[in-house]
Amino acid sequence: MLGGKIIRGDGIGRTLGYPTANINIDPEKVHFDAGVYAARATLLGTVYKAALVIMQHPWKVEAHLLDYTGDDIYGQDIQFEPVQRVSTLERYDTMDELKRKIAKDIALVREVFEDQIENIDRDDHAI
Repeated sequence: MLGGKIIRGDGIGRTLGYPTANINIDPEKVHFDAGVYAARATLLGTVYKAALVIMQHPWKVEAHLLDYTGDDIYGQDIQFEPVQRVSTLERYDTMDELKRKIAKDIALVREVFEDQIENIDRDDHAI
């Protein structure tokens, strides 16, 4: 589990249609490799599915909360439970390439959570 206060970022995610919650967290408290993770995010007592991004250079932790449509959340505390790494980070020459990569990563995150639901259903009906 990791978390911290939500701070303002560079706004690129919002510009591309994928707003993110940037987290103010000490790098020494994050024990995960750089990459994109399917994660559960707890914000104001509600759990959301999230695409969590951990970058090493420059240091940044941010997340897109899937299906979040609420108000501005700057200054709020948020906690994350990474579930599964879905991809690595890559550099892109254009914003269109980056936007396609983000869309692909979010689809992968959704698949992780759909697979978990299917596995739970199967376990519940085991003989």
